[in-house]
Amino acid sequence: MSQNSEKILNLIDTFQIRRAREINGTILKSITARKEREGIRDLFISEKYLQDDKKGHLASFVVLSPNNTPLTFFSLRCGELFQEIDDSGIEFNSEEVRLGQQAYLDFKSATYENDREKAKSIIINIEKQGLSFSDMMTIGQRKRKKYDQKKFKDIENTNKVFISFPGVELKLFGINESAKDYWNTLSLPEEIKMGETLFWLKVVKTIEEMTKYVGCQYVYLFAADEKAEGKLVQYYRTRLGFDSETNLSTNKPSFDWNCQFLFQKTDNLFEKRDEFIQLIQK
Repeated sequence: MSQNSEKILNLIDTFQIRRAREINGTILKSITARKEREGIRDLFISEKYLQDDKKGHLASFVVLSPNNTPLTFFSLRCGELFQEIDDSGIEFNSEEVRLGQQAYLDFKSATYENDREKAKSIIINIEKQGLSFSDMMTIGQRKRKKYDQKKFKDIENTNKVFISFPGVELKLFGINESAKDYWNTLSLPEEIKMGETLFWLKVVKTIEEMTKYVGCQYVYLFAADEKAEGKLVQYYRTRLGFDSETNLSTNKPSFDWNCQFLFQKTDNLFEKRDEFIQLIQK
């Protein structure tokens, strides 16, 4: 590691990650934002969100310099992603489904190797015809879905999905515009941008600490862009590694209806953080 890169990392290490509920209100109110981001700032420092932080309903954080200048802010809360059940355009031969399910049961219960191989052969042949193992084992549940939801709607207020993933939502992530003057006094290389640097070294650090106590497979957010290819969405994708896929979903509250859903795996997040540190060290 060069002497300069070590100096940069040591300097950033002096920045504290503090809960918003622990910070003097005057410091929080000193946070400024670009016009299009003022709503995010106002929500973050609002009494409602501060009360949620105090109650533990939302975990809000501020990264502070040694002289108590707020540099960036963000909130985290528990969430979940899922894959929906989608049978659109797919037709199944009921006999194939029955044979596949029976073969699977025979394979599990078979005592002799010949019986296991016979059952396995049936499963393989059915898969070659375009019916996946997952389809074989869940088609019955899928066909019953609408009936089940109607039958149990009075006693079970749940949304049945194909598979779910533990996640954490990154909310209200922003930088203090007025802190850019302080950042410039640090004489850091031009490519060491305040928002991106503090995301990788402070926000991701907080998420990593969280995973020591609770399972988390994805980090997701709702980017405040009305268009899927908007400027903020592109920033999250190209600079911070977030992405979007049609086969993953989450619940979107009314506040975020006009925003774009983005996510990435925590494993990927931590790897990219390490890559970012390596770039500084070069």
